[in-house]
Formats: sequence, structure tokens, C-alpha cells
Amino acid sequence: MINNKSQIPNSNLQLAKEIKMIVAKILKVPEEKIREDANLFADLGVDSLLGVEIFAALDKKYNLNVPEEKVKDVVTVKDLINLVQGLLAKQ
Repeated sequence: MINNKSQIPNSNLQLAKEIKMIVAKILKVPEEKIREDANLFADLGVDSLLGVEIFAALDKKYNLNVPEEKVKDVVTVKDLINLVQGLLAKQ
């Protein structure tokens, strides 16, 4: 389904898989290493630059404008998935 040039996933499961694929691609690690309970910083080694890259990729794919105050709440992959789900639900 296409909406505002963004590709909205058909299910939360598909969304989670797509987000894990994006994170894995940016971090250059196999997708299976991206667990939902993984801490983006401590477990996966995301720094501020990689974080910006991840959010830029999500913005491009889903046409999101993530509020800065919401970004600060993202610690785990699951937090990231929940944030994107919430923002897509508001579109």
C-alpha cells in the first residue's frame, strides 16, 4: 500500500522485520543479530551518527517526521519499532 510516497507495512510483524532490516543494513550486521530486546547503544554499538542515519532511513522509507523528544526515549530495538508504529498510526 502506498501512502504519501511512503510504504506502509500491512502488519506490525512486517514493520518489525523491515525496521530490523534497516538497522542491520546500517550497522552492517546480519539481520538475525538484531533482537527486539537489544539495546541499540550498549548491545549494537549505535552512536549518535548511526542513530541519525537510522532515523533518516526510517524517515525516507515511511515519510516520518520523528519529534526530537521521542528520539530520546528510544533505547531498544523494540522502542524503535513501537515509535514507528505509533507515528504511522497517526498518519
